[in-house]
Order: sequence, then structure tokens, then C-alpha cells
Amino acid sequence: MDSKTASVSVTDSESTVTSRRSIVLGGLVLLVPILVYGWVFSRYAINIPKFEDHTLKAFLLNLEKAGSVHEWVYEFFRQHNEHRIVYDRIITWLDYNLTGKLNYIHLMVVGNLSLVLLLAVFVRALQKTGAAVWMALPVALLLFNLSQWENMFWAMASLQNFTVVALALATFYALAFKNRVGWTAIGLAVVATITSGNGLLIWPVGLMLLFLRQDYAGVMRWLAALAVSFRLYFLYYEKPPGNPVDSGTLLQKFHGWLLFNGAAAEALPFQNFLLSCTVLGAVLLGVTALLSILFLKQHLFGPKLSGWQIFFLGTAAFVVGSGLVVALNRVGFGLATLTTSRYKIYSLTLLSLLFTYWISQSRPSQRRIRAGLASGFSFLLAFFSYTTYLDESVYLRKYLTTSQFNWSYTQPTPVSTVDAQTRKLINNAPAFYDASVSRLYQIPQSLPTARLDTVFKANDEYVARLDSFPVLGIRDEGAYLVARSPRRTYLFATRQNLSGSRRRWLQPRHTFGPGFTAQIPENELDAGTYDLLLLAIKPGNEWQFYSTGRQVTASGQTATPFKKNW
Repeated sequence: MDSKTASVSVTDSESTVTSRRSIVLGGLVLLVPILVYGWVFSRYAINIPKFEDHTLKAFLLNLEKAGSVHEWVYEFFRQHNEHRIVYDRIITWLDYNLTGKLNYIHLMVVGNLSLVLLLAVFVRALQKTGAAVWMALPVALLLFNLSQWENMFWAMASLQNFTVVALALATFYALAFKNRVGWTAIGLAVVATITSGNGLLIWPVGLMLLFLRQDYAGVMRWLAALAVSFRLYFLYYEKPPGNPVDSGTLLQKFHGWLLFNGAAAEALPFQNFLLSCTVLGAVLLGVTALLSILFLKQHLFGPKLSGWQIFFLGTAAFVVGSGLVVALNRVGFGLATLTTSRYKIYSLTLLSLLFTYWISQSRPSQRRIRAGLASGFSFLLAFFSYTTYLDESVYLRKYLTTSQFNWSYTQPTPVSTVDAQTRKLINNAPAFYDASVSRLYQIPQSLPTARLDTVFKANDEYVARLDSFPVLGIRDEGAYLVARSPRRTYLFATRQNLSGSRRRWLQPRHTFGPGFTAQIPENELDAGTYDLLLLAIKPGNEWQFYSTGRQVTASGQTATPFKKNW
């Protein structure tokens, strides 16, 4: 008897050690795409606000001006477009108060960490069926790649778009695999609601899941939380301005819906990305609809739905429903808008859901094969993303860097004119021009010449092109245009031409080819006539100026502000 007990104890111990080893090794496998993603993030992220990021500075200033607790709390809940971005503002407030300065890279890091939570949800869901941790590799490859570049390097977007998806799936996991509705699921749903407007979808979707589970006590608790959340969300709510008057035809909206769900395909090396996204979207929606119909039929006529089926239905409804809302409201901006990087998290999540379901529902003997096949496809998509979107990442960094220069130096001398309030909130990001900014104001009269092939005006902006300028690097290096008058000096980024070589799909250093284009919005220039010069930043931050022999003239009229509520 004693020997048998000892034998069982040793066997259990060995099993536990093996299980822990499997988890650790699986975690290391999943860590690889995360580390690659993190390295790319460290190369191109920069502490400069992009577009709506500026409103976070205004939020902090408004907090300081608040004259009462009510006004202070209101600033957190103030409407932003159709959203209540309370989560973004809480993270902003914490970062500022803990570090003494607002740092947009910190906000990006927090937002991108939501992808880790999203991956963890899929890992836990796979483990519910006995699958090994490493079998979530397809999900890690899909979530952590440069397809996400826009959210990845945009503080507000990463905090909002990544976080709401992660919280939504965490909510559905809690509803699907827990015995009853607890504060965890309700709390996650509430936080998602005050993160992004589509977080509201979690409530009706969650209600559907509870009815499918026949958890009627949970239904009552959920309805109570839903009523309170909706009432508070729409308190003093106003319909946001700014959406296009022409919302598109019904066919265009359907096409946009397909594009939204298949947007992940843009990373693949196909010439017609709209076609590839449409095809993938149709396939993903078709498979999702078929499985959902089968699950609902089983609910009506067969055995009780499993936790995984409940989780699948919730996630699918949220992702597909979010896409439908976006397509209905945004297709007027153009079909290509539905494939932009900030929306790709939904397509990648839907693909992750289908892969993990396919793996989890297979026999143990087939799981390795299915996980391997899914990982192969995901690896190709992730690999090609780093060449497909490298140009966007490089240009965004250059655009933000030059924008910082233009709002920091507004006089004919190399002295920063950033106001005291802004300096109190945020430090300017280190930039390639910091140590040599005076050179932009002391450019010699005699310069070598680099003739622009064309400069023309279209849609209130000047477009400049040079077809023979060499590739100097894939970060801050490259060509910049300097617009100079006696009153102001401006710096503008250029977009290096893409290489026509097929090697660019396999080697990032071959992404770019000779030549560049640049856009100079007239409304960003003070009134006057500006000489255009070319600044080449070579490796090692070596500067070389060239005369282009071209000028541009600005009327000084500012752009008509678009309607907004922030």
C-alpha cells in the first residue's frame, strides 16, 4: 500500500513538472513575436503627439482649471467624438502625476500591453480544451506584427482600440467559462464601455450569451448593470459632428464590411490589396456565420452549448458587429478607409478566433498539425507585415519629428517658442536636429544643386517630387524639404519611393528605391514666399543641404476646421 502511494506521488510530481515545463517552453515560444514587435516599437516610437493626442494635453490643463470636484470628474467623462475615453484619460493622468511629465511613449506601451491581455485570453481558452500553450503561436504572430503600426505608434489609438478588444474578449471569456455572472465580467464590461464607444456592444452580446447559457439570475444582474451603464454613458450625450454626408450605397457598405473583416490580408504581397481583403473578409465572415448557425441550431435542438462555443459566439458577434457599425458610418470616407491599420485589430482578432477554435476542437493527435498549419499562415502574414508597413512607420516618425520642429520654432531664430504651460506638461522628444538646429537658420548661399523633377499645387497643398535621390536609411535618415523665408523656416518630411524589386518583400533594407515625394500643405505656412531647399540626413546624422531652385507661395489662410466636439 505504501509503495503504491509513493508511486502515485512520484508520477503526479513528474506530471506537474512536465506540465510546468510545457507552460514555460510554450511561453518562450509566444515571447518571440512579442520581442520582435517590441524591438520594432523601440526603433520607431517617438514621444510626439499625433492628431487627437493633443487633446490629452488639453485634458490635463482643464483638470488644473477645474473649480469643483464635479468639474474635475466631468473632464474624465467628457465626450470625445462618440466615445467616453475615460480609460485613456485615467492612464494619462496617472502617467503625468507619477512621472511629472506626460510621455506619449508610456501611453503607447500601456496600450500595446493590452495585446498581451488579448493573447492571454486566447491562451486560457485553448487550455480549457487541453491544448498546449505553444499552440497559441498563431495568435501571437497575428497580434504582434507591423500590421498594427497605426495603433502601435499612436498613444490614444493604442489605449482605445487595443484595450476595448482585449476587455471585450476577457468579458466573454468570463461569461463563457465561469459558473455565474460575477463582478469580474461586469467590471470588465464597464471599463470597456468607458474606453471606446463600441464597448457598448458588449452589453447586448453578453445578454445573448447569458440567455444561451440559460443563466436567468445572471440575466437580471447583467440587465441592471446594462441599464446603469447606458444611462450614464448617454447622460448629456450629443450626436458628434464630422461624419460624411454621403454615407455610401448599400452595396458599398456591404463591400466596406467585407474589407473591414478581411483587412489583415493587406499585409500579403498581392498587387490588388482591396481584392485580397475582400476575399479574406468574405471567407472569414462565411465561416463565422456557418459556425454560428450550427451552434444556434445545436442550442435549439441538441445538447447544451460548450463554454468554447459561447466564447466563440460572443467574440464573433462583437468583432463582426463592430465592423458593421464602422462600415455604416465610415464608408463615406472611401472604401480604403475600412482597411486602415487602426481597424486591423478586428480582422486579426477574427482570424485568431477561427484558428484557435479550429485547433481546440480537433483530436489531440491532430492539434499539432493544425497548430503548425495555422502558425505557418500567421508567420507569413507577420513576416510580410514588416516589409509592407515599414514605409508607413518610417514616414510617421519623420512626419511627427518635423511637425514638432514646426510648432517649436516659429520665429526667424533657432529659439524654441513653446509656451510655458506646454513645457510644464511635456518635454520635446529628442530629434535628429537638436544638436544642429542653428544650421537650419545659417544655410550657406552657395550650395550644390538637386533639381526637383516637379513641384505643383493640388488640393491646397504643394507636391514635390525627385526621382533620383538615393536611399540613405530606414529610420531618421533620408531627404527633408526646408521651406525658408525671412520670417519662418519650416521642415517637412518626404516619403521615399518604394523599391520595385521583389527582394523588398523578403529584406526590409530593400524596401525603398531611388526618389521621393513630399506634400507641403499651404495652410500650414505663414503668408509669404519660401525658397525650397533639400536637406539630406546621412548615416551618423551627417547633414548636407542642396538648393532646388524652386519656390512656393502661401496666402496665410488657415484650413477650415473640421467639425468636432473636442
